[in-house]
Amino acid sequence: MEQPSPTDYSRHLQEDTERAISKAAADQQEERSPEGLLTALSPQSCGESVSPRLPPQPEIKVNPETPLMPPSNPPVKDKPPAHRIVEVAIPQAMMTPNMQGIIMSIGKARTVFEKLGPEAAFFKAIKVEYTRLLRFAQEDTAPGSDYRLQHVIVYFIQNQAPKKILERTLLMQFADRNLGFNERCKSIMKVARAKLDLIKPEEINMEEYEMWHQDYRNFRETTIFLMIGLELFQKKSFVEALMYLIYSYQYNRELLVKGLYRGHDDELIGLYRRECLLKLNENAAGMFESGEEPEVSNGLSIMNELVVPCIPLLLIHDIDEDLLSVEDMRNRWCSYLGQEMEPNLQEKLTDFLPKLLDCSTEIKSFHDPPKLPTYSTLELVERYSRVISSLSRVPADGR
Repeated sequence: MEQPSPTDYSRHLQEDTERAISKAAADQQEERSPEGLLTALSPQSCGESVSPRLPPQPEIKVNPETPLMPPSNPPVKDKPPAHRIVEVAIPQAMMTPNMQGIIMSIGKARTVFEKLGPEAAFFKAIKVEYTRLLRFAQEDTAPGSDYRLQHVIVYFIQNQAPKKILERTLLMQFADRNLGFNERCKSIMKVARAKLDLIKPEEINMEEYEMWHQDYRNFRETTIFLMIGLELFQKKSFVEALMYLIYSYQYNRELLVKGLYRGHDDELIGLYRRECLLKLNENAAGMFESGEEPEVSNGLSIMNELVVPCIPLLLIHDIDEDLLSVEDMRNRWCSYLGQEMEPNLQEKLTDFLPKLLDCSTEIKSFHDPPKLPTYSTLELVERYSRVISSLSRVPADGR
């Protein structure tokens, strides 16, 4: 009999994976129950000829305190009944939202694995995980609960990434080497790797794939700028907060050019950027009014080095609130012209005002962006959620 060629086998496996993901998306659109979604992917739907009926799936209990690797010769136990809680040894380093989802989906495919083997279990697990992420992408959540920060695939779904990008990204997650910590995960990981190896270079545009992942890295970086800027603003560290808020606004606008869900709320970032500049202007003016050194020089330094270079950024987009803020800052300093003051103060004011009143939108000099610390996904999600949730309790003016 004629044997299938490697090309035919590659196409067959790739079509199986695509069918699993497409079926998950279709089922979610039909608003099926979670139980129906978990059983919808049977080996029959992937080209296998077996009964689609499956017994109830066991609940998986993740125990992060369990040792990193299972015993070399684990004791043989009786097959657990349905709904029995099973403890799984999971390395602490893997307790990220992505890996938690992968491990839980593999756990839900346990019975399929025992009855039909790793490939059928792989299709069940990948469908369970994709269905879960698709549900996250469609949920309306509070501003502090942003699933995009937890899962790159949620970001891709919301921004309508090509199907091939979603498939490869999901396969890469199931092919993670860290899944080798027990035999079931390791077997499913090997299936995912085999499918990755069979994808031909012409079947996916790797340049486009890297571009989408770079966009996601830019989104995370913008989030870190925003998070640190808001934290410093709430601490009234306005000098330190300014550059984080300035760069988060600029980077966020670049993201939003590509789509509504590429970045964060630009009005929120614009509000705190504007308020930070107003607070710095107020503080600098107070120092100037003291008439004492070094307060006068420090106040003018804040204006020359921080506030004045940022004014073109408030003028360039013709946003009413930004334009009014610039007018308020200028009026504050122009009000000193009719007041009596020491000759040296008058000289410094006369030298400074033309810089403040310059209506050019050209950015002449600017600070480099602050260097960002590295955060794990869990750290970023927790800190971002905390600072965004606290904004409703802290007015934008920092009081």
